[in-house]
Amino acid sequence: MRETICGGESFCHRYQRLSIEWNRLVSVRIVQAKTFKETAKQFGVSVSTVIRRFDGLPVKEMTEVQDLAKVIAIDEYKGATKAGKYLLIIADGETKEPIDILPNRKKKTIKDYLQQHGTNVDVVIMDIIPSFKAAAQKALGKPVIVADRFHFCRYIYWALDGVRRRIQFEWNDYDRKKCKRMRYVFYKDSAKLTEKERWYLDRYLGMGEELRRDYELKESYCLW
Repeated sequence: MRETICGGESFCHRYQRLSIEWNRLVSVRIVQAKTFKETAKQFGVSVSTVIRRFDGLPVKEMTEVQDLAKVIAIDEYKGATKAGKYLLIIADGETKEPIDILPNRKKKTIKDYLQQHGTNVDVVIMDIIPSFKAAAQKALGKPVIVADRFHFCRYIYWALDGVRRRIQFEWNDYDRKKCKRMRYVFYKDSAKLTEKERWYLDRYLGMGEELRRDYELKESYCLW
């Protein structure tokens, strides 16, 4: 298997079936878990796979976290622990390397952890979840809060889709159903649209001034 590249970065090392991000998460979790079996069950792999990852860990990754970096990123991911259905990963916001994993995404858990280890933290990159923001502000005072790009973009696309659904409700049956099936043309990179897709996009943008305006705002953001 060749090394897979996504967005200019390697997604999976050559000859590996598991992503780089997955390996990073497992590396952090192995150190925290009580047994290899517990980690294997959580990530859906064999115990031998977990043991091989553990054997390959450098010594520095086996030490407990003392102080976090100045720029950190926090995000939830689905796990399976007694403390919660979702875990919280904390990573270095500049190197993207995982630093620690919290057993749940509760506000108190995040606040207590940041109060203990976040003395040097100035910037927190996060999902746009009120509890994350409140926990960071209570623990760190007034850090710079940065909405991560993925979630920020998602809100833009959701807003555009909301306008599309509201406006097409007033159209005739044919255009309403056809636009629903062709809705992907509103989100696809405009430079990659086929001639047919471009025709449908222009048609539906011409049927609603508000839809055209919001689509142009989305395009402006993508160019920016």
